Parts: sequence; structure tokens; C-alpha cells
Amino acid sequence: MINQHLQAAIIELQEFIDDRPDARQVRKALAVKLVYQGYKYELIPNL
Repeated sequence: MINQHLQAAIIELQEFIDDRPDARQVRKALAVKLVYQGYKYELIPNL
């Protein structure tokens, strides 16, 4: 189970993603969110 701090960070990243029009910032935040959710870095495509 994801601890509360990590879950809060994921929620904050999703809010950041939802509010950003700049695709570069969104791609970076999405990559970080995926890593926080347990995805391996190698499995995240070049966002």
C-alpha cells in the first residue's frame, strides 16, 4: 500500500498536471507521478 505522504504527492502532481497548459511540464510531472506509482523508469516511454 502506498503511504500517505506518497499518496499526497501523487494527488498534488495530478492537480499540477490538470492545471498546466505547457505540454513539457505536463510530461515531466506525469513521468514523476508514474515513478511514484511504482512504474520502472525503463518502462516509461520518452514522454
